[in-house]
Amino acid sequence: MARLDDDRFSALFLTSAKSVFRLETLPVYNPVSEGEKFRAYMAGDPCPRVGVVTPYMRTVMDHVAQGVRRYRVHVVHSPLTDYLRYEMEWGYAFNAQAGEEILILDTAERGRPEGLLDEDFWFFDETHVVRMVYREDGEYLGSELVEDPEPVHYRTQRDLALAGAVPFDQYWSAHPQYHRD
Repeated sequence: MARLDDDRFSALFLTSAKSVFRLETLPVYNPVSEGEKFRAYMAGDPCPRVGVVTPYMRTVMDHVAQGVRRYRVHVVHSPLTDYLRYEMEWGYAFNAQAGEEILILDTAERGRPEGLLDEDFWFFDETHVVRMVYREDGEYLGSELVEDPEPVHYRTQRDLALAGAVPFDQYWSAHPQYHRD
């Protein structure tokens, strides 16, 4: 696998014509780089994203306007950690408003589909695969372009996750115990 620099990784988003899919399987991401925002969330501070369109949200909105499907599944196991609550309340809620289809597969509620691996990746136009690399604690280390990916494997992983997942808005509204307010 070839390590991807930020420019090459960004180019895959910009050149996608049909779809951009993300599978997330970790219970925490970027604990060091998101530490300040997470501490603010835990302290009860107001969300800094209210009324703000982030660069990521702009990219999602542009893709959706061009007919590119942007979607992801996050595999979780409830009860949700504080980090997952933060990610949903301060992240997914806004990204969904920008047009990203976000789905949640809670394996405590629906079971884990047989054959679904703990694999974090982006799947661009069902042809290019970028594997995400994290430390054991969830800190991002980089991304790797999968050389000669097996599209069937990644489609299967995507489809297994999608089959049991529910839309984020449905999941979030059914679980008010996780809302900060």
